[in-house]
This record gives sequence, structure tokens and C-alpha cells, in this order.
Amino acid sequence: MTRTKQVLGTTRAHESSAANTFRFTTEPPVFLRGDGSWLYDERDRKWLDLVCGSATSNIGHNHPAHIAALQETLATGVLHTGTRLPSPFRAQLYEELVSILPEELSCIQLANSGAEAVEAAIKAAQYATGRTRLIAFEGGYHGRTIGALSLTDGGSIREPFSLLHELVDFLPYPSSRGAEGDEVDACLSRLSDRLEELRRNDDLPAALVVEAIQGVSGVLSPPGEFLSGIRDLTRRHGIQMVCDEIWCGFGRAGAWFSFESAGVVPDMVTMGKAMSGGLPLSAVAARPEILKAWPHGMHTSTFQGNPLACNMAVATIRTIRGDDLLAHVEHTVEPVLERFLRPLDALERTRGVRVVGAQAAVDIMDGNGCPDRATAIRVQGAAHSRRILIYLGGRCGNSLMFVPPINIDGAHLSEGLGETVRLIKHELGTGRQHV
Repeated sequence: MTRTKQVLGTTRAHESSAANTFRFTTEPPVFLRGDGSWLYDERDRKWLDLVCGSATSNIGHNHPAHIAALQETLATGVLHTGTRLPSPFRAQLYEELVSILPEELSCIQLANSGAEAVEAAIKAAQYATGRTRLIAFEGGYHGRTIGALSLTDGGSIREPFSLLHELVDFLPYPSSRGAEGDEVDACLSRLSDRLEELRRNDDLPAALVVEAIQGVSGVLSPPGEFLSGIRDLTRRHGIQMVCDEIWCGFGRAGAWFSFESAGVVPDMVTMGKAMSGGLPLSAVAARPEILKAWPHGMHTSTFQGNPLACNMAVATIRTIRGDDLLAHVEHTVEPVLERFLRPLDALERTRGVRVVGAQAAVDIMDGNGCPDRATAIRVQGAAHSRRILIYLGGRCGNSLMFVPPINIDGAHLSEGLGETVRLIKHELGTGRQHV
């Protein structure tokens, strides 16, 4: 039996069906090593990674800086001392994080996953304000723990569970598929009206949680006026504004954080995913008066701030800065995505190409102009047959998404996108899988 068959057999037999492993195919690839933008299977065939482990491997696989960070940490022999003792690597991470954040956000709460960071932000806002209600947005994704899921707009993953429905209001989010000022104004007007209603009822929310760019929902990026309007309203009503940067942080959108383009400073920022290059780590950054208000020990977790993950995050930040990867996104990655994907707007069955930094999405539609998830899955399968990994997302599951490492070589990205665009055109023209 090959290693691949053994891995698939064991996984199929023992893994919870709640996992994603066999969601789109019964024979997903098994990778035994990685290097840069490439993953290698048992036959040592290389696959171009335009998924990045769901936006976690921003500086690619097996990066020398990450390897050095792991070796440095392991050499100390101290893998964890818990949360009651300080760690040099944790302190280094605090220094690096505050160096890339707005100066107002100088206090950090570490966690282990994006969802945990959102939970921490919810608790911090409720503790700071003495209120419980929350505001979220249609199309938003914030994680799958109970609190984070309560802020997530997704029927199939929400309906089976008892959530905080009575505490959360969902407000419209600009579609960004050519969003105009009128749409932004309408969304802000709805938000303003709801906040006024809650104020009159003495039931203002503790926090408003928003993604400056909705990544999982298909790279939806409304104009900066939307975020600045939210900032004005939350400040007026004394509401904590929380920007969820778990998907877009650390260079994905061409800046350290995607809220920067709107010129706003939120009260809190959640981050994770690419922060530590694949190890479990997340954080909330906030104004000190929010996180320093908590009594000692109010919010702890056994593995939060573990040295391995912290030093990986330090290496991530230093590499992005030292290699000038934000400029690489601006001058290489984003232009290549635009050049190859923008022409898809002219096809009858594609809609709304979106490119923001090192991420892009295009929606696949059927002949009646309705979302066509089945065809999107076939395109993904066709790309896999050419050993190109692409991501499926969007509110209707019909968005083809491209999430390459932010340091990907422009020629490699061009080659992969050129082949993928050809597969898209073939699939939409024939309705049959290209093999």
C-alpha cells in the first residue's frame, strides 16, 4: 500500500465528517513536503499552491526564516511554561506586533485560533462596556466556536446550534461587485437607524465586528467610506469597533492590515492565520484601556503564547518587512492577478472579478445568471488535474479564489493563472470536466 493510500484510508476511517478533507473529492492529494509556492506529493510531483493552507502560508512553505525560528526555539528545550510565566519569544512578538499596528493599539491578548481571538474580543468589549449586544454583517465569517459563529452569516453551519441569536444584529454589507456610493450610503443608513433604535431602547451593543475585506465570502472589498462611516457611528455611540483581520492580515491585502486603506483606527483588531505560518496562534490588539481593564487571569488558555508559535510569528513579521513583501504584492502579485483574471469579466458565465493585493476571486454563474457551485467545483477539479490548488468560497460557494503566497514568483503565478483561465473557459464552454 502506498503512503498516500494509507493516509487516505486512515483519515477516512477515523476523522470526523465535520472536517473538510473529503468535501470536494474522494481522493484529495496528500503532500509529503513543501518548498516556497510548491507542494510535493508521494511521486514527487510539484503542485502550485494558490490556497496557502486557507491563507496561512503567506511567506510560503519551508521558509528559511521559519526553519531558523523553529530550530532556535527547540534548542532552548523550553516548549511552554504556561501563561503564568513570561517568555522571551512572547515578549519579542509583542514588540513586533506593536511595531506594525497603529500606536493606539498597544495591548495584546494572545490566543490559539482565529475563532478564539474573536471570542476574546467579544468578552473584552462586553467587559469594557457592561453591555452584551453585538453587531455583525451579512456575509461575514468569524469562526465556528459558539460566539464567533453567532457573528457568522452562514445558514448551514449555524442552524443546528444554539447560538447567541438574541444578542446579534446582522446589517447589510456592500456587495463590492462594483459597489457604488449609493449602496455604501444605504448600508450606513441602515446601521445608523438600527443604532438609534437600540439607543432609544437603552440596548446599545458592546461591539461591532466587521471585516474590512470579506475574504471567505469571496474577496468583497467595499469602498473605504464604508469603514470610515462605521468608525464615525461607533465612536458616536460609544461602541467598540472590532476589525477582523484574520484572513487579510500580514500582507494578504497589500498592507499589514486591510483596514489601513480606509484610514481608520478601530478599537480592537483580531488576527491569526498567516501570523505564525501554520502553527496555532492568534491575537487581539486593542487600546490599553480595554485589555488592561481585565483582572489578572480573566481570560487565559493553556497553550496561548506558546514559544514555538510566537517565534514563528516574529519570523513572519521580520521576513515581510525585511524582504519588502508588501511592495512585492503591489508591484508583482496584484498586477499578475489583474492581468490574467480581469478578462474573465467579459465572459457570459463569470461575474465580478475582484483583486485586492495577493488575493482574487471570480464568481461562476449558470446560463440564467444564478450562482453555479457545481461548475465551480468542476473547475477546481480540473485545476487539480493540472496540479494547481485553488480555493472555493463565496456566499453561494461559487467563487473561484486565488490565495498565493505573498512572495510568489511572478512567472510561477503567471503560469498557474494562465492554465487555470484556460480551464475555466473550457469548462464554461463545454460543461464537461477537462482532464
